[in-house]
Amino acid sequence: MKRKKPNSLEMLWFATAILCFFAAVHQTYYEGFSKSYILFIFTLLAVLMYFLRKQLRKSNNSDKPNE
Repeated sequence: MKRKKPNSLEMLWFATAILCFFAAVHQTYYEGFSKSYILFIFTLLAVLMYFLRKQLRKSNNSDKPNE
């Protein structure tokens, strides 16, 4: 059975989302939401990009014939 390797760009977006989320929580705790809301927005954008890349990869793989 052939093992699929994870897409590096997907993993990059996922890691970015996690790091932004923890940075946002940390900054919210120390400085308040008014100074950290932009990090929550970056987290949301990174999560959206992760799912977009995942969906594009799946749709491209379904278009290819089985080998």
